[in-house]
Amino acid sequence: MKRFGLLLAVLGVGAGLYFGLFHYAPDTDQSGGSGIVISHKTAGLEHPENSEAGLRASLEMNVEAIELDVHVIRDGEVVLHHDPVLSDYNCFAENDPTRLIVAQQTVGDLKGLNCHNHKVDKPYKILTLADFLQIYSESDKTKKLLLEIKVWDELIKHNPLHVGLDSSAMHYPDKDVAAAVYDVLRQFPAVTNIQFNTFSRSLLLELRQQKQAEEGFEFGLLYKGYYNPIAMAGPALIKRKKCYDFCWTPDYAEVRQWLDDNDIRTFIPNYDQASSLPFRRSFAEHIMEDKGNLAVIPWTLNTEEQWATHEKEGFDGILTDKPAAYLAWRAGR
Repeated sequence: MKRFGLLLAVLGVGAGLYFGLFHYAPDTDQSGGSGIVISHKTAGLEHPENSEAGLRASLEMNVEAIELDVHVIRDGEVVLHHDPVLSDYNCFAENDPTRLIVAQQTVGDLKGLNCHNHKVDKPYKILTLADFLQIYSESDKTKKLLLEIKVWDELIKHNPLHVGLDSSAMHYPDKDVAAAVYDVLRQFPAVTNIQFNTFSRSLLLELRQQKQAEEGFEFGLLYKGYYNPIAMAGPALIKRKKCYDFCWTPDYAEVRQWLDDNDIRTFIPNYDQASSLPFRRSFAEHIMEDKGNLAVIPWTLNTEEQWATHEKEGFDGILTDKPAAYLAWRAGR
């Protein structure tokens, strides 16, 4: 047992060095610029996520795009929210035991809530996509809209906040989701500068299938790989990360092949994954070294260290929950 304990200690130290000391640093000091600046979750660490306040603030910023999250709900409407479950994590008061599956609510149910965003300590009301587009339509409509469409995926399945809940109740079939989103968008024919993003490959293809020939909507794949706690639980423990956040393994060769085979031209990988030692070589080889016309925009960069590293990597854009802070940081460089 002593030998086994010693072996674990040695492995732990080695893994700590591997994942900690040798975290990715760029190989070049040549700045590639930041590409387009995207207000993620409508500036989700400066205003409540997916809120009217965040939208209006983002419209006034010097950003090129605004990202938001949408769910299709029980009455076929489409609403803005990031998480598939409303709880004391994102809406209700601390220690309130209420948990509501967003997809099982109606517009009336959701609009009647007075939610509180604990990340920025501000209240917010849940909007429909139509509400959002009406406000956006009153702008000059030059900022691109990135709609992340939420459906079932491994991120929902393995989220510890969802223990005891039926994850199958958190989504609807791809055809129904795509049709509901298009029904809303086609009420606003002047809003054309839109890209659909999702982790679901099947939904992404269904969205493209339902697109009408004259519609110029674009498509992007969000990516984190597959949940792999057997291989990643040890490093997660050493890094003091929750396994749900950390225990994912990307396969950049496989996903690049899928992107090319299906002519998906925007790839949105997890930045911390792509820049960490275990995966960075594969990311460089399969994604960055022969990009061609593939746009690569990683998520989500919220610290000055990440911003500085990102600008040296030749990405096509930056997704940040702190766009105002990022723009001020960039202006001060």
